[in-house]
Amino acid sequence: MASILIIQDSPSVNAMLRFRLERAGFAIDTAETGEEGIEKTKISQYHLILLDYNLPGINGSQVCQVLKKREDTKDIPILFISAKDEDKLSQITSEAGADGYIGLPFEGKKFLEKITNTLEIHRS
Repeated sequence: MASILIIQDSPSVNAMLRFRLERAGFAIDTAETGEEGIEKTKISQYHLILLDYNLPGINGSQVCQVLKKREDTKDIPILFISAKDEDKLSQITSEAGADGYIGLPFEGKKFLEKITNTLEIHRS
């Protein structure tokens, strides 16, 4: 079972993502700040990180850069989740070194396909 860390400051979005992903068979952990998310990666191993760009404290781009520089987390795929427009999300994703993004709001089936495809690509 793949484990996913969601770093998102909205408890309602976290709850919705957790519900959807647990129903699909994933193990989910959540963090509401970038600092908390970084600390959780020091304790647990994750197969994927879903990262909000707009976080209190250090933003998602900074979190991504920290994780991509650490030896133990550099190979974990990171997908930004944000309501920003596609062009802005694409730019932020490439600048931060993330592996992709999912724009909000998202359709359930496409969301799960993106998660599954990202995990499959990084398994091989």
